[in-house]
Amino acid sequence: MSTEENKAIMRRFIDAGNRQDMEAIWSYIDPECHLPDMARFGFEPNFEGYKKFLAAFYMALPDAYLHVEGMVAEGDQVWVCYTIRGTHRGPLRGIPATNKPVRYRFMAMYRLANGKIVWADALADDLGLLKQLGALPRDLVRRAV
Repeated sequence: MSTEENKAIMRRFIDAGNRQDMEAIWSYIDPECHLPDMARFGFEPNFEGYKKFLAAFYMALPDAYLHVEGMVAEGDQVWVCYTIRGTHRGPLRGIPATNKPVRYRFMAMYRLANGKIVWADALADDLGLLKQLGALPRDLVRRAV
């Protein structure tokens, strides 16, 4: 597939995520997909682990919205920079609901084959997220600013 076709697939995948249309989301992921980032959240780095992660994510941020800041594709890879916004209404990264609005950056790298995501990894601004949730010790917040 061309880079433009891969980017179009990713746009549809992201749109499905913003609608929380789980059936559509799953349709863009190869069942044998490898997702190394899931391990840092305590989930298996595979399709089933991602399903559990995403269910927990949407429980924590039921109004989550991923705004695409930029997208670059080369070969079978697509890189997406997002801003994630939502309201913290459920447990998130071990932090009970605060009902605070959050906004943080997220960079994801995807590899596609035959129109499906077969590999994905990501980096998020966890420090910024935890700071917004009030989950950092005060002296650390002062030093981080």
